[in-house]
Amino acid sequence: MSLQKSPGFNYMWRVMKVQLHSGVDVTFVLWILGFTLQAAVVSSQKLDESDPVVTTTYGKLRGFKKELNNEILGPVIQFRGVPYAAPPIGERRFQPPEPPVPWSEIRNATQFAPVCPQNILEGRLPEVMLPVWFTNNLDIVTSYVQDQSEDCLFLNIYVPTEDGEFTTGTRDLFVLSIIFLTHYLNII
Repeated sequence: MSLQKSPGFNYMWRVMKVQLHSGVDVTFVLWILGFTLQAAVVSSQKLDESDPVVTTTYGKLRGFKKELNNEILGPVIQFRGVPYAAPPIGERRFQPPEPPVPWSEIRNATQFAPVCPQNILEGRLPEVMLPVWFTNNLDIVTSYVQDQSEDCLFLNIYVPTEDGEFTTGTRDLFVLSIIFLTHYLNII
């Protein structure tokens, strides 16, 4: 069975082969720009060695302490984008979840992971999908759902601190944790 090129693919290939005025290939320029962007993102994620590191069944996670602008609530330790299952892609699609693949290095859990695909109309979320208290901040919420992927089985874990300090010891991380699913389940 032979694969035939679609007209869209042919057009994209012709566009990519266009030479710049100086004779540099566009694909090379795009590759350099992508590499530079990746380097800038990695360098901007400065990890502080004093940031909390916890050990889970699958490996170590590095979170960060976040001060809340609130008189009642103290600071929390955040672990963002923690995988709770293997990516549901390929043969795993529409199958029961499987455990995530363990990692050997300390995993950076300081960035939000992609969210599951959402129906965004004209760059905005339909108001019927959100609780009333979200509708005043739709622009902010919409910015969080721009990065979408079917690989979206992640948790954001918020751990309250005692007396403003992260404590280590024998306490179970999940006993102290307030877990928010990133799928707008309105559990709390």
